[in-house]
Amino acid sequence: MKRLMLISCSGSKNPTSGMLPAIERYIGGVYKSIKKARREGYWPAETDILIISAKYGLISEDTPIEMYEQKMTRDRAVELQKEVSSNLDVLLQERNYNQIFLNLGSIYMQSIALSSEIDQARRTGIVQEAAGEIGMRLRQTKQWIEEQHEVNRKIPID
Repeated sequence: MKRLMLISCSGSKNPTSGMLPAIERYIGGVYKSIKKARREGYWPAETDILIISAKYGLISEDTPIEMYEQKMTRDRAVELQKEVSSNLDVLLQERNYNQIFLNLGSIYMQSIALSSEIDQARRTGIVQEAAGEIGMRLRQTKQWIEEQHEVNRKIPID
């Protein structure tokens, strides 16, 4: 089963100078949960992570980025909307995910508002979206990670 987790960047960042992979640069709650799941062996296999960055747009977790301070605003999300939605559509067409998990606040959701592939994925029922305030979305993200790991464990290996 191929999965995608689409998350926003984090205001909390690793201050190390130079370039770091995005997954290492961001250190907010969702990122801590991902790193813990990987470290403790319950990260679901075949799960890709894409990040919407206020500065860089849509990036993979491995994209090297520098330390920066740029907050996502509605204006910035609208400015990124065409590029982020288009890039996301290309990736979704190429990778054919079975499940997509979104943990994006309302402002970040604006940046994917033009994605026809996300709309299609919603219609087919493969999108799960974290909802509510940040703490609620974090709990839902942790729960999704754990559930997907359990699904992996139950799939027989030939």
